[in-house]
Amino acid sequence: MKPSIYMVDDEPDFQTIVHSWLEPMYDVVALKDGFELLGALRAKAPDLVILDINLPGADGFELCRRLRTTPGLEKVSVLFLTASHQSEDFCRNLATGGNGYLTKPVGRRHLLATIEELLSEHGVKETADSGGSD
Repeated sequence: MKPSIYMVDDEPDFQTIVHSWLEPMYDVVALKDGFELLGALRAKAPDLVILDINLPGADGFELCRRLRTTPGLEKVSVLFLTASHQSEDFCRNLATGGNGYLTKPVGRRHLLATIEELLSEHGVKETADSGGSD
């Protein structure tokens, strides 16, 4: 069984690219905002959530805070993947309970290595090799 990832980003082209990178190794659900994420979380908890910071409605930090205070979801890995290069946002990632922080643009190998590291830290086994080029 593949590890599951919910990816929340409101840029459809970016979602398409990242989804194509992740889909061979993970069950990926692409969501456009926090409302969709909260609905998906009611159905099933993923192994990892990838959040953009700037989203319609609740931003990524608010969504991370909600995960950390929801019974059964507080241990889900959270990776911020954002265009923000602001040090304040990196610090807010830590303060809200984020497990990782990457900035766009991101290379395929860097993203996959970060995901593998976060999942292994939380005891989730990989099902496929993440090799390949950027």
